[in-house]
Amino acid sequence: MNNGTNKTPGGFSRFMESISWFDERLAEFAGWIVIVMMVTITYDVAMRYIFGMPTTWSFEINRYMLILVMFFAGPWALPAGGHVAVDIFTEHMETRKKAILEIITSIMAILYMASFFNSSVTFAWDAWAGGVRSTEYLAWPLWPMRSFLVIGSFFLGLEFLFRLVRNVTILTGIAQTKSQGGA
Repeated sequence: MNNGTNKTPGGFSRFMESISWFDERLAEFAGWIVIVMMVTITYDVAMRYIFGMPTTWSFEINRYMLILVMFFAGPWALPAGGHVAVDIFTEHMETRKKAILEIITSIMAILYMASFFNSSVTFAWDAWAGGVRSTEYLAWPLWPMRSFLVIGSFFLGLEFLFRLVRNVTILTGIAQTKSQGGA
């Protein structure tokens, strides 16, 4: 998969490609977790309706796995075009205007992801330091599940930064082309 990480300044392109490669591994891991979820839900349904003995753990585990899937696959989904976008207005926009719009939205997203990351770190740390456990049957420590938010928000924030860099590169390329053509 090409995440559009080529033609960026200096060695930053290699860094972007490395992070995108890691994001892809996180998404693959999330894909395997979806299979585990499918198996555990199927097991729970079979136990409930065939044998009349529902599991006490399936719902709780699947909720945590769903959080992992969302936050581990999100950073990969952004450059892959998997996030929801209203492109009815942008699909026919000229390249320069589209790049400017993506720069603005990327800056807003980076600010949001920085805030979310900061809150997630505090949320996970409080669970670690306070020994917070789930209030359900398994009573698992919650810091591992909360750390999924930290990991996902960090890498999604990086992908928005990469989108910003790519679009600034596009704009500077357009400006250089115009200045060379006009000379």
